[in-house]
Amino acid sequence: MISYYKQHSKNLWMLNKAIKSVQISLRDHISKNNKLDEYVFTKILSQLINSWAEVRVLKLVYEQGGFNVNERNRIITCSNALERWEMALTIAFCKAYGIANSNQISRVSTPITRRTRYQELIELLMNDLMESNQLRNRISHGQWSYAFTSDLLSISGPLTKELRQENIVKLQLRMKMFTSLAQIIHDLAVSKSTFERDFDANYMKIEEQKRNFHNRSYDDYKTRMIAKRKRGIKKKRIRSPQSV
Repeated sequence: MISYYKQHSKNLWMLNKAIKSVQISLRDHISKNNKLDEYVFTKILSQLINSWAEVRVLKLVYEQGGFNVNERNRIITCSNALERWEMALTIAFCKAYGIANSNQISRVSTPITRRTRYQELIELLMNDLMESNQLRNRISHGQWSYAFTSDLLSISGPLTKELRQENIVKLQLRMKMFTSLAQIIHDLAVSKSTFERDFDANYMKIEEQKRNFHNRSYDDYKTRMIAKRKRGIKKKRIRSPQSV
């Protein structure tokens, strides 16, 4: 059995480095109110975080004590990152609670607490974490200002609007929620007792991140960044020796 854990870990490390570097540049452009560069670096950050999410689930499936070869193959052979995350969660849940088929999760025989936890995590994945495959494809194919329909014959208004609403606040929070979800799936796959012991604490962290994702204002963030830079410039001038 070949494990590519080290290779996926290295890829993830490189992506983390790239993300941190782009975030520094993006914050600088935001603080200077450089709107064009702000938009460009937001798209770069978006693409990097999409790539990070794809690699993070691959690293997850190779973590020690988690998924066996057959389970791993079921996850890896999914057609896209969203399906891989969903499959990893479903397999881990079924394995932890001895459910033979994922279709049985919604049956009355499955205790309500377990079903609720699973359904909450699936909804989080579908509604808050993964961008639509359509938007991801548009970004990866360079449609950064206008998103076209799949046949390239017209502009997609809804996708273009979604494309232009991305910002550093939501992107960073999405990455944090992915990190928390990966820990929960890992606990499910490795140790049911650990999952049940730590679920409330882990999910409370996700709920806080989710609230911030929906409620935190990017305009407020940008205003603070611009004001912070102005204060820094003012302090620097005060501390500088007066020219004679």
